[in-house]
Amino acid sequence: MAKKKPPKVHRTDSAVEFKLLIEPFEDPVAKRSGIAFHFRTTEEFQNFVYDLVLETRVNDRKISFNIVGLKTPLSDFPRPGPAMGRFEMENLQMGEYTIIVDRRGKKANQFKVDIKDTIRVLRGTKDGKFIDIFTDRSKWMTRVD
Repeated sequence: MAKKKPPKVHRTDSAVEFKLLIEPFEDPVAKRSGIAFHFRTTEEFQNFVYDLVLETRVNDRKISFNIVGLKTPLSDFPRPGPAMGRFEMENLQMGEYTIIVDRRGKKANQFKVDIKDTIRVLRGTKDGKFIDIFTDRSKWMTRVD
């Protein structure tokens, strides 16, 4: 029997399927801090805020993410919204990094990011772009129409 696809509320005509937010995080209770990578889909789902399944590899100044798919959240309470995923890195050295985001092994987008006191996107994929990268949470949260 074939698997059912999750029902979607909002369909965008944009080729951009995902958004990535890179921002510092601090957890004073656990005494942790570093950089967080927040992923979300541009599509919103009717029943659940699904979890994005990410495979991550860190090699020197190259951080690779493979977006594998979606999984049902652990919560029993349904609510609409985008699928989301998060990855945190502690003790990150300041400087330039190459961020590679692979979409299910089919296509990859590459970005150059400078992480210092502030985080700046230096360069990104223009052709065949399926993900937008942000350093401002308010812009990352904005719905794509």
